[in-house]
Amino acid sequence: MIGKFITLEGIEGSGKSTSLKDITAILDERSIKYITTKEPGGGPLGSDLRSMLLNKDSKISPEVELLLMMADRKDHIDNLVIPNLKKGIWVLSDRYLDSTYAYQGGGRKIDTSVIDRLVDILKLPQPDLTFLFDLPPEAALERAIQRSALDRFESEPIDFHIRIRNAYIQLAKNNKRRFKIIRVQVRDNNLEKAIRAMKKKLQREGIFKEMKQRRAYEKPSEKKARLINDSTRRFKKMLRKRIEIQGY
Repeated sequence: MIGKFITLEGIEGSGKSTSLKDITAILDERSIKYITTKEPGGGPLGSDLRSMLLNKDSKISPEVELLLMMADRKDHIDNLVIPNLKKGIWVLSDRYLDSTYAYQGGGRKIDTSVIDRLVDILKLPQPDLTFLFDLPPEAALERAIQRSALDRFESEPIDFHIRIRNAYIQLAKNNKRRFKIIRVQVRDNNLEKAIRAMKKKLQREGIFKEMKQRRAYEKPSEKKARLINDSTRRFKKMLRKRIEIQGY
């Protein structure tokens, strides 16, 4: 049995970490083995890279930031995510590859074709399911400010966060089968009430069922074999139908 790879995405302060606890509670109720992790900083080399990337005093160019993120991610995938998936353990990650498309692609305006190329070189797998927590940037940043001191990304101007949100929405539109958008509706400037309503929505919409339905992680060799088998099955079906109709 192969585990599920589930990621949580969204701008700063959108409720990802809060919702992660609710999702793990669902898995606990069903005695499903899982681990939780995060990016940057989830792999063995990650803690130093995370400190560097989030430190407001770090002078890092967008291109170097991208390469550091990808180095951290490759280490994370190879040494933590894939080994656990192969054991049948579910992996829930607070941020993954979509964050790079949103932050370095949308926020830093790096051409996404550069990111695509790095993904191909590093052979980074896609998650089975991605939850996108969507919250207006102004409300999300207000929540981040109340939570703790702002890090290097949170300290960026509002336009940066608007570009990130727009990039996330476009990613979800382009990958509808993988993404599930959880919209946080803020009324009367009551953000905490909005987060509580979002948690109830998670429970109502059958999140566990959604997670179970998604295809699990496949090794490249397994995927190739599955595609060959699917193609062979379709060919045999077509051949049988032809014999039935034409007699040969």
